[in-house]
Amino acid sequence: MATMVLFFLGAFFILVSAVGLIRFPDLYTRMHATTKATSFGLLLLILGVAIYFNTGMVWLKAVLVIVFIYLTAPLASHAIAKSKDYMDEGDADV
Repeated sequence: MATMVLFFLGAFFILVSAVGLIRFPDLYTRMHATTKATSFGLLLLILGVAIYFNTGMVWLKAVLVIVFIYLTAPLASHAIAKSKDYMDEGDADV
């Protein structure tokens, strides 16, 4: 029962992220929607999988994947924002 709730909540947050990607007007708000909601949705999905299988190896892999996602998602969005700022500065010089 708990796994089903986690699966549906995770899918819901990923759906909200996709809708935010389509609906928001600029790069920064789109990045905010995709980074935050997708990371949380994946957290819920991975926790659901870990609870469903409930072995030590699955829990270890789940924790490692969650840590990887929460370390790399902000770095990726920061790199995209910096490249956008760099591109905007280059256009002002022309």
